[in-house]
Amino acid sequence: MKKIPSLMAVSSVALLVASTALAGGPGKKMGPGCPEACQQQIDDLNSSQAQQNEQLGAHGKQLKNHEGRVTDLEKAFGDAWYARIGARATWMNQDILSTPQGERNFDNETGFGGALALGREFSMYQALGKFRAELEFAYQSADLDERTINNDRIDGEGSLATVMANGYYELPVYDAFSVYAMAGLGFAKYDVDINSNGTHWAGASDNVFAYKAGVGLTYNFTDEIAGDLGYEYLGVADTDIANDINGHNVVGSVRFKF
Repeated sequence: MKKIPSLMAVSSVALLVASTALAGGPGKKMGPGCPEACQQQIDDLNSSQAQQNEQLGAHGKQLKNHEGRVTDLEKAFGDAWYARIGARATWMNQDILSTPQGERNFDNETGFGGALALGREFSMYQALGKFRAELEFAYQSADLDERTINNDRIDGEGSLATVMANGYYELPVYDAFSVYAMAGLGFAKYDVDINSNGTHWAGASDNVFAYKAGVGLTYNFTDEIAGDLGYEYLGVADTDIANDINGHNVVGSVRFKF
């Protein structure tokens, strides 16, 4: 009877030794379902993935910077069509050949007019500014200053309708402000009516060459809307009814880009 417990004790010890050997000996631990070498591979893969994610993030930032630079270049070198509408105050002077007393010089009172233009904006590098070219139709009129000559009261009205090709060079100076210089060439239809003592005495019109030059200030409200305020000198070639025709205009305009 005593041999049976001894046999059971020996069997228990044998099973314990076998279990220890299969586990790799004392001191060896095993993760749930994965040996130590497998766990090391997983850790290495996780580390490699983290490095790849970091590199992808850096490449994404570089790509975003490149896209921003491309956008800036497109804005700097981009061209745009525009429509311009303007108003003007004008002061003119002319030598009218046909009056009851012969050739006389007349100043105009303050006159007013307007302009419509269609043009294109050609952008250069931002620091170099922009060039604009446009076709403009404008009209202005004003009363002649009344004069008394040999007891005759002389007055009347003069007007100019012009079709001109204009060029502008615009240079940025601060924030949304720019300055510009401009010049234009075209044709003018000059009309004048002369009254003597309150009665219409003569009237005539002529089509002649015209030119102008000016300077001004631009404010860009948005990328699509800009305002101009400037001075223009307008000259008209001699006509059959008047000589030395010239004018000084203060011009305000709004441009709509599309």
